[in-house]
Amino acid sequence: MRASASLRRNSYRGSALPVTQQPSVASLRSLPSEKPEGSSLKNLETLVTENGVLEFPETDMEDDALQAAVQTMKRHKTITFEDIALSEGVKQSVYLDYLKWEIDTESAFLELPLTIVVLISFAMLAMNILHQEQLYTMETAIERDIIENANFAWSGHFGHKGILQVHSIADFWSWMRLGFLGLVVKPGWLYSEPAPDILGGPDMTSRPDMPTAWLFNGYERPAPVANEYLHYAKVISGIRMRQSVSGAGDFCVLPSLLDPALLSQWLAKPCFPSDLGLLSPEVHEAENFLGLQREEFLFPDLFTIQELTQQVLDMEDGCAYSNATGNACRCEWCSAGAQSLRPWIDEETSRVEISMVVYNAQYGSYTYVSVNFMFNRGGHIHSFIHCLSAFVNPFLRPGPELALTLVAATLWIGALLYALAAELTEIRGAIRNSNAGLRKALWEDYVGFYNMVDWSSIIVGSLAIGYYFQSRIAASAVNELLPSMIDASLKPDANYQSTVKEFFRAAEDMSKAKKDTELQLMFYPLIIMMRLFRSFEAQPRLALVSATLKTAAPDLGHFFMIFLCVYLCFVVSSLLFFGQDLESFSTMDRALHTSFLAMFGDWDWNAMTDVGMLRAAVWFWVFMVMMVLFMLNMLLAIIMDAYQMEKYKTSDATTLWQQILDMIERRRQYIRGERVRLTDVWKTFRRQYAGKEKAMLSSDQLLSVEYLVNTVTRMPEQQALRTMVHSLKRDDILTHGFMTEEQVNKHVEKTLGSMELKIKAILEDVEFINDKLDFFDRLLAPGDAEYDFYFGADGQSHDQASRLWIYNSITAISEELQQNFVRGIQRIGTWQDEFECEQTELADGLREFEQLLAQSLEALQELPLGSVGRVPMWRHVRWVGIGHQKGKNRCFTSSNKKLLVLVVS
Repeated sequence: MRASASLRRNSYRGSALPVTQQPSVASLRSLPSEKPEGSSLKNLETLVTENGVLEFPETDMEDDALQAAVQTMKRHKTITFEDIALSEGVKQSVYLDYLKWEIDTESAFLELPLTIVVLISFAMLAMNILHQEQLYTMETAIERDIIENANFAWSGHFGHKGILQVHSIADFWSWMRLGFLGLVVKPGWLYSEPAPDILGGPDMTSRPDMPTAWLFNGYERPAPVANEYLHYAKVISGIRMRQSVSGAGDFCVLPSLLDPALLSQWLAKPCFPSDLGLLSPEVHEAENFLGLQREEFLFPDLFTIQELTQQVLDMEDGCAYSNATGNACRCEWCSAGAQSLRPWIDEETSRVEISMVVYNAQYGSYTYVSVNFMFNRGGHIHSFIHCLSAFVNPFLRPGPELALTLVAATLWIGALLYALAAELTEIRGAIRNSNAGLRKALWEDYVGFYNMVDWSSIIVGSLAIGYYFQSRIAASAVNELLPSMIDASLKPDANYQSTVKEFFRAAEDMSKAKKDTELQLMFYPLIIMMRLFRSFEAQPRLALVSATLKTAAPDLGHFFMIFLCVYLCFVVSSLLFFGQDLESFSTMDRALHTSFLAMFGDWDWNAMTDVGMLRAAVWFWVFMVMMVLFMLNMLLAIIMDAYQMEKYKTSDATTLWQQILDMIERRRQYIRGERVRLTDVWKTFRRQYAGKEKAMLSSDQLLSVEYLVNTVTRMPEQQALRTMVHSLKRDDILTHGFMTEEQVNKHVEKTLGSMELKIKAILEDVEFINDKLDFFDRLLAPGDAEYDFYFGADGQSHDQASRLWIYNSITAISEELQQNFVRGIQRIGTWQDEFECEQTELADGLREFEQLLAQSLEALQELPLGSVGRVPMWRHVRWVGIGHQKGKNRCFTSSNKKLLVLVVS
């Protein structure tokens, strides 16, 4: 504060204006900018730039206060990125990194329409080739027909059991003979069941001469035709029955404390271990065509329904009845074995597959129908129906649909080739621009997440094409065998069975190839989804989802460590708690899946109560509270917190439509010559560095606006400055990152505290300036000492006025000291008079005391001897006052002075 005051004093004292012309502060503010003659006070020169910024020229200022004020203003000046770009420049590495990012971002954004076209074309191609709705219709019809209509346990015209009620070997043969065989091999046209007598309705079966076949218009033969199935399909190859067996051996689990020979004698048969059928069958078990034996065929083309029924009976009893009656055995495996009397299904059987190939000419498709029975070693039989379909030729479609399919195929394959060419070009550029080896160049300059996504899309798409061609080759093999199969069906011969076996093998290969193709096609849209996210990142508002996941990734990683541990604990507890009673919790993978479904509201409470309602309720409540109320809500809170942060970042971001309009406008500006493309700027630097991008991006050379304008052809100055400013902004964001809300609050709090201190200092300065201005405004005329000190007196210089002011001040101080000295001497004299009076009064007191003692002695001498006893005595003190008259050095005794007396009673 004192230093600032002295600076201000010097600034005023530097003025050489005449005293009579000294203005007040108010008048100084209204002075013209011209400098008066003979004045050493310099005006403050300013400069306004083209951007409207007030600048101060770097000139020598004789006025110290003015120079200090200018320096303070410069220190508190806000430095913008534009100021840095104009004054210092931008590092080449920073500028080119921004250019590369901008080019890559724009390229990724432009790939968004292409990626969407790829997705749409692939979806249309897949839908038109696969036609899943048609395959679903056929397969569902077959499965429902077998489940609902293949009945046994007949009572009159109604079968009480179906495939789901096959629980024993006897049930299987009943279902096979009475249900499935009659369902597939129809002897004639079926009519409705008879009406009960109580209804009195007509009975179709009671009507005589009901036709068993109908020759409709356009039919070659009466319906139902041979091998017809569900009216619109035909069984091509008959019915094949196979099974897998588990060999007998010493696999029995026996107590170790007992004699094995005794237990073996007690069991009286070997054990047949098998893992099939432990739980409900799954699809992969039905699609396993390996290890099946005991193959038998039922040929409706060769035999009647009665002969087929007799074959099934021979398989059931191992031709025991046929041998006893002398009839031929129709079971090839039963008669070919060493043991003549052996049923086709025994205790070694672990799986039975009944398969047939159905051709539907309405849709032009093959369907491999597989009916499976799993015999587990607990004694239960699981049934499972599985169908695999494929089209004869997916391109045998109507003209418009076929044209749309070809267009979609062309777009999709073209996009794959374009992506492959782009990746190979990028690899070639990375190798050329690197001085290291091939592996190091690819690892450092090429390998990235989205490059792997692009290669995944290329590889998965290529594999999908390969698998599709494989499936078509397999379907073509079936198509090639179909004519011979039709000929064998119309004209059976000795090679009929071998043709059927070959056809079944081809159908199996076709089914597996079709399944592999669908699985491969399933992965491709997921890869496209990742490519879409890459394009979304080029637009801030579209990148909100991926940015949210990136922001929340650290918290999610730590959270999922806790989540998985807690979840695994519940899974293990559910496995131990419900596994013995519920199939859905019986294995680790099923418990994982079932617990996951329970978190999202899918559970079977009635089944869970099998372990006890109270016990199940305790586990269920704890699981719901921990996993749903706590864990899932915490997960949602983490994601929403990151989403709010990213939403705040993109609150001012450009929308998708605005970005498209900006790109269109930039294109128009380029056509008009008002800007250059960023790729042209990039190519200019590449030419300077002979294509060495790595060296180009590592250079720290400072670039200026003039350098860019002179180096890049046709580059406007505004565009050069704008790109430099944008590069500095991006570098600042990459260096410091984005402040979170908590960080912003702390920064604001710190800034407010600093502002409070600065405002307090400013207020103190303002108060000081206000006091000085008021002080100087009160100096109205020369002759005043203070006025003369600051502005000089009439006819005197500043030094003379200062010396006169100092002389007058010293004189005034000397006079004041003299007066103080005189007053001090007078006060000391007064103190000395008072001291003398005190001494006189003390002497008078001593004399009075001596007189009092003398009187006391005389009184004691006058008393007779022996009469002196206890004499009560007291003293009476008379007040003695000492006073003096003000201004006179003399003493006096007060009139109310009293003597001490001794009273004796």
